[in-house]
Amino acid sequence: MAPVTFPRQPQHINLSPSGWSPWIGWGETPEDRFTRAQRYEMKKLGIDPEAHAMFVTVYREATQREGGHRRGDVPQVFQFDCPVLSVTRDHRLRVIAPNGDVKIVMRDGWADEPHPFNRQLVQERCR
Repeated sequence: MAPVTFPRQPQHINLSPSGWSPWIGWGETPEDRFTRAQRYEMKKLGIDPEAHAMFVTVYREATQREGGHRRGDVPQVFQFDCPVLSVTRDHRLRVIAPNGDVKIVMRDGWADEPHPFNRQLVQERCR
């Protein structure tokens, strides 16, 4: 497993029913590659988490509510592994997000279009 270079999620999380994020999830231990919800969905789909070779490291930026950054500031980056279920016609990836939902991410692993500084930072760390 590749070393984690960014945290998986914020240290302090304020959860509300209207502000639930598919990118938040917990494993049995902090070192677990996949969250409990991802493992549950993989089991439902007949995927062995230990043998599944198709996964992607997904990167996402903190929301203003999570990161407390001001408009125009560069948001904090979080990263986590997600099992890939398929590739869409436009080459994006269908993945199981940390909360167990199926989401589509960009082919380079970003959940959404990032700040240009963060995209370059991730590319430098992946070299």
